[in-house]
Amino acid sequence: MTNNQDKLKRFNYSGGKDYIIKLKSILSETTDTGLARRLGIPKGTISTWLQRDTTPFEISIIVHLATGLSLRWLLLDEGEPFQVNSAENTQSKTFIRTKLQNGVLVEDGGDVSFDITLLNHYDIDIQNTKIIENGFELLFVNTQEVNPASGRYLIDIDGSLSVNHLQRLPGKKLAMSFGDSSIEVAEEDIRVIGRVALAICKE
Repeated sequence: MTNNQDKLKRFNYSGGKDYIIKLKSILSETTDTGLARRLGIPKGTISTWLQRDTTPFEISIIVHLATGLSLRWLLLDEGEPFQVNSAENTQSKTFIRTKLQNGVLVEDGGDVSFDITLLNHYDIDIQNTKIIENGFELLFVNTQEVNPASGRYLIDIDGSLSVNHLQRLPGKKLAMSFGDSSIEVAEEDIRVIGRVALAICKE
């Protein structure tokens, strides 16, 4: 049986402009377009939040689960964005670790965790990043960046995976490095899986 003392407390939730500013700061986005892309929603949805002073609870839960962000900070403006030794929040993001072996990605059953502040500092797209162990390197591969310009990329050549430096050339061609040498390839000859956004190397 319930009584008046059993009623749950109601809260004054943050919404609209303040909520959007918080999300942008946590996800390292400066525009509504960038924020909408990170959240996988139409830009017009953010405009609706602003006009109606809306609190999008489902988005809040998604961001919380992906980053460990404090819901009390995001929704109630209480405490800190990330709290140490909190049962609700963690300051780390755990990734499933895969190894690049003989041209194939192999999950070894292990995982690796990194501090959220560190990831945000280097603009790591947490939701779209794979952690790949490649020899003595641990690579953060952004699987959303599949249109090569210049940098190191995880690529598929006839079903075999490798990490190579690519440089875009005129005529839909790419210069692909192999150690100290490079060759020219047509863009359609390879499939880009993602760009290496950060590498941790063992000396």
